[in-house]
Amino acid sequence: MHKRFSFFLMLVGFLSCKESSTDTIVPATDADITGFVNLYDEGTSLVGNAGMKVSIQGSSPLIAATTDASGKFVLPDVPFGTYTLVYEKEGYGTYKKPGVVHVTDGSSTFISNTPSLGKVSTTTVTNLTASQDGSTILVDVTTNPPGSIGNTRYIRYFLSPAATVSKDNYSYASSGYISQINPYQARLTSANLITWGFTSGQTVYVKVYGDAFWGNEYQETPTGLKTFPNLNATSANSVSFKVP
Repeated sequence: MHKRFSFFLMLVGFLSCKESSTDTIVPATDADITGFVNLYDEGTSLVGNAGMKVSIQGSSPLIAATTDASGKFVLPDVPFGTYTLVYEKEGYGTYKKPGVVHVTDGSSTFISNTPSLGKVSTTTVTNLTASQDGSTILVDVTTNPPGSIGNTRYIRYFLSPAATVSKDNYSYASSGYISQINPYQARLTSANLITWGFTSGQTVYVKVYGDAFWGNEYQETPTGLKTFPNLNATSANSVSFKVP
């Protein structure tokens, strides 16, 4: 009887091992993408972080979420891959974050670089002139509302050898400038212009737009050009000058 019982236990153990050897672990194929945003007005004042839609560009059906009061969003069950995140809210320029790599061991991917996003500029450029002072080009920019100590405005200029220069067609885009005087004067030296790829004697066109402190700019491939979502499209015509 004892031998039969021992044989039975051995048989059960063998069958158990055989059954478990056929079990397979299915690897995770998706996980959440989470992150935060910080929302501002067109200047430097924080506003409520809720209500910004964050989505996966090109997903079908659309994978999207809305930020809560803390600015947090959770994109659920996103298949592993590399994506562009799109951030949208009324009054804000659309911001994109390309090249988000979402390949994990099954845990969520956290976007550690939290974007600070501002509202679209209400500053319009009403007049633009360019003149030469020795080896320096003086670009005078008049805005509405006018920039002042108590009413800071923000602007950005674009340069190109083409008369069709614009925020979408440029050879050089400046940093954002703070204007607290009207007109604001940008000084472009000959050395600056040559560093930016222009040559002495070349005709260059400049166009200026009102911007926000947080420009929400991003770079998309394959164009290589940055997109500036917060610019105010209402602007004076471009003007030209010759590189000293």
